[in-house]
Amino acid sequence: MLSVLWLLSIISSVPFFAKGDVETSTFYGVQGTGHPLIIKSFPAIDNIQSELYEVYMEPYTYDLRPKSAVAVVTGDGISGEITFFQKQPPAGVVTVTGSVTGLPPGRHGLHIHHAGDLRQGCNELGDHFDPFLLQHGGPKDSLRHVGDLGNIEVGDDGTSEFKIEDAFISLSGGPRSILGRGIVITENEDDLGRGGSAESVRNGSSGKPIACGVIAYVR
Repeated sequence: MLSVLWLLSIISSVPFFAKGDVETSTFYGVQGTGHPLIIKSFPAIDNIQSELYEVYMEPYTYDLRPKSAVAVVTGDGISGEITFFQKQPPAGVVTVTGSVTGLPPGRHGLHIHHAGDLRQGCNELGDHFDPFLLQHGGPKDSLRHVGDLGNIEVGDDGTSEFKIEDAFISLSGGPRSILGRGIVITENEDDLGRGGSAESVRNGSSGKPIACGVIAYVR
């Protein structure tokens, strides 16, 4: 009977406590207060996939600590840092902040790739990070690679200072986690999948990597 009531309390998002039991439960010293159920859906695509759901369930609501990560990016005469901050993991918005110098002026694609192995430089990081097998798109598209972060602007002095907020990527565990993966700046502008070619659908026709780094956990 108790397990049935526990299940109902999760579904309804109404906390249910057994007397003298869970009200005093803690997780790494953080007080538990309820039962969360977080669901994110990805629409079906004809002849490609059925509707997908991500479900995050925990026995109690905890004050989950913010998480941070950093990537030190390098290339031929290019250097900089890109930081990542998620205030409410696992499903909260991630703020991406970068400062990179030595880039050619103009617009350049910024993407997270599947792998993070830099032993062969920036060319062996695999395709864009795409755990749901979707086509390439822009950062505001509902259907896109998880790793599609759009473009960055570079001034005439070769410097790019940028800030991006993205709700697809995560610094927590799960299918959208970007920790340990590569981040790449490309030679060309990303057309966000609107170019009408096979290359556009694959990677936005953004060309070869000119700088890259690995996303590492900070805290």
